[in-house]
Amino acid sequence: MKLRISHILLLALFFVSATTYSQVDRRIGRSQYKRDRNAKNTDFVQQSVDYLTRELKLDDFQKAAVREILEDERDHITELRQSQGKDVTLDERRDKAKAISDRIYNKVIPILSKDQAAIYTKMEESKKF
Repeated sequence: MKLRISHILLLALFFVSATTYSQVDRRIGRSQYKRDRNAKNTDFVQQSVDYLTRELKLDDFQKAAVREILEDERDHITELRQSQGKDVTLDERRDKAKAISDRIYNKVIPILSKDQAAIYTKMEESKKF
């Protein structure tokens, strides 16, 4: 008899504890894993200018010049991005990316100060193509 009562109490305790765990508020953190809708609309030119401004501490003139240089290369960069799944080999994509990077580098270096140029050169050397 005592064994049967203890089993019933243990079973009742199990059901009570199981129902308390299932009462989780699922609304909390619902958007935790959703993508930011604005992430698609961010412009890679603006992101690049912001990054270079932050890293090199560009003034307004330099910022505008870098933006113009990147705008000139926008079509080439977009074309390179879109060629990812096509008949272009990895080596061809790497060569195109290196050529674009070299063109941008050669245009940006003259507008930078000596310290900024040293930092930018280190940034470019750290790229792996």
